Amino acid sequence: MLNRAIFEIGVEDLPPSEFDNIRAQLEEGLKKSFEKNDLNFLSMNIFISPRRFGAYIVGLPDKQPDKKEKRKGPPKKICFDGNNQPTKALEGFAKSQGVQVKDVKFENNDGAEYAYIESVKAGEPTKIILQNIIPELITNMNFAKSMRWGKGNYTFVRPVHWVLGLYNREILEFEIFDEKSSNKSYGHRFFGEEILITNPQSFFSELKKNYVIPLYEERIEVIEREIHELEDEYNIKISLEEHEDLIREIAKMTEFPKGVVGSFDEKYLFLPPEIIIVTVRHHQRSFVAMKDGKVINKYIAFQDGFGRKGNVTNGYTRVINARLDDAAFYYEDDLKADIQKRLEDLKSITYQVELGNYREKCERISTLSSKIAEKLGFENLDVVKRAGLLCKIDIPSKVVYEFPELQGIMARIYLKHKEENEDVFLTAQEHYKPLSENDEISQNLVANLVSLADKIDDLVGYFGIGKIPSGSKDPFGLRRKAFGILRILISLDWDLNLKELIDLSEKTFVESGKSNISIKSVENELINFLSNRLETILEREKISKEAINSVLINIYKPLRAYLAAKSLDKFIKKEEFRDFIIAFQRVNNISKNHKSQEYNGRLFIEEEEKTLFQKYLEVKSHFENCLKKLDYDGAIESLISLKENIDRYFDNIFVMSEDESIRSNRLGFLKSLSALFYEIGDVEKLYKG
Repeated sequence: MLNRAIFEIGVEDLPPSEFDNIRAQLEEGLKKSFEKNDLNFLSMNIFISPRRFGAYIVGLPDKQPDKKEKRKGPPKKICFDGNNQPTKALEGFAKSQGVQVKDVKFENNDGAEYAYIESVKAGEPTKIILQNIIPELITNMNFAKSMRWGKGNYTFVRPVHWVLGLYNREILEFEIFDEKSSNKSYGHRFFGEEILITNPQSFFSELKKNYVIPLYEERIEVIEREIHELEDEYNIKISLEEHEDLIREIAKMTEFPKGVVGSFDEKYLFLPPEIIIVTVRHHQRSFVAMKDGKVINKYIAFQDGFGRKGNVTNGYTRVINARLDDAAFYYEDDLKADIQKRLEDLKSITYQVELGNYREKCERISTLSSKIAEKLGFENLDVVKRAGLLCKIDIPSKVVYEFPELQGIMARIYLKHKEENEDVFLTAQEHYKPLSENDEISQNLVANLVSLADKIDDLVGYFGIGKIPSGSKDPFGLRRKAFGILRILISLDWDLNLKELIDLSEKTFVESGKSNISIKSVENELINFLSNRLETILEREKISKEAINSVLINIYKPLRAYLAAKSLDKFIKKEEFRDFIIAFQRVNNISKNHKSQEYNGRLFIEEEEKTLFQKYLEVKSHFENCLKKLDYDGAIESLISLKENIDRYFDNIFVMSEDESIRSNRLGFLKSLSALFYEIGDVEKLYKG
């Protein structure tokens, strides 16, 4: 029969923000403790709900495995006297180990014999080990914010009210925060009762009888099932994909989730769907219903328990109607304001003390985005400028003040109402993308131009005033914005030089009166910051470490570095490429300390150097054409064709001639040859990991 163990910590209502942290600490802590104590197991389920958390472990052994131990004693030469009788040293060692002198053995160790005792240490029973590791694990857990209770002696995420612990049918005896373990648990706060758990297997079924679903994942399934049943019953539709976060939040707030359908006043359906959705979803944690693709005045809410449908929907509806009434007033009032007034209002909202207000930021974005557009050959620069200037027009609005989640969405709605160009009002919402490292970029080109300018302005501004992310601290989200910059350039094949864009941004700051912005002093930090983000992007695409390390030298040309890495990753496994790199590294090694690429081809006197020079000219032309077309496969193949000529060159040419002019000319040529590869990456980093 399989051994089973379970423990449960009963607490006051847990904050949803700690669920993932608690689950991770429990799972990791138990696994480490079991490994440390040589305990294997078949399965482990971590359960957590608002009023409890713990673990259910199946397949534990009866005890630890026995361990053979060998204790080393004194050297044999002092274990016996001249008459070959045991000395006090040997007798003392045997006595200390609880054995007779005759049981002592001798073994050779580094040329000398020593006394040894072999013994077997019996493994400790699993029950005893569990009684030790569970309280240690629980009391050492860490939380973002802990509470003190009683006389302030204890600190934990929330006060502990009961502790359950069972190993098969036996109670695990331990104590946590003055609460002694037992085989008692408790059901739902309002609908359950005290429960006697006779064995770990009955725990989950007994709690369900008392209206508690302990497993977080199971509550998610119940919520989704409840939604589907209510959809069928009321002929409505809920998009589960758009509500994943809300489903998880409700699963963290309820022990026995039960769905109910309510209605709000249909007079508010004139509001944009986004306002209704935010009001219902973000402020009442309910699901907005749709029918025939349109928002209707019904919602699905969840209670913790059952039987109070009328009270729940009446309360929810009253709050939703009140919030929608406020939203309607703010919305109609916002639409009356003209664009110029909103631009003036932006002056009164600080973006960052040392970087100015939001009006100044929008003007910088407008200028920078139009210059980027010009570099890309974008024709309608006026639209780009206008989109940049108005991209944050909704920040002073009353709706966004009350509903910050609608920033960007309200700008689109507002600018569309004012009959602005489609690219302009779409950009106002889309320029924030990508919102996370895994978010998609916008499908609108103008939005991507403005997004790029906005994020570069952030990066240059904050780095320029010395507010650089360190460790895990990134209060201004600059890592996410750097990812966004790289993702936009790579996804859209925009072959732009980031150094030039950073310089343009810095110039824009200075021209707007912000002469305190200086990138030169933090350029190394900025290069490393961007390199780390590109490295992560390439690692996620399973690019080899050698290829990644090689291309990071070209971080200011992110699209080219990305394409070069993809090509190198293909070639790096090929034998012909490895052979070529060995040859090319000879070129690089001998010339890397030479300062100049200057040389005169007419001064080459040996046949092999003339032949390599002619081959170099042919390859260089083809190589540069490939790079213009971003054909890195073709560029690398053209370089590989130099391999035989390079080998013959070094077999027959003595580069370090005593004649200084000949030596300098040859080194200058090899330096030029070596420089070709640096357009792809750092040749020294290949095959070095």
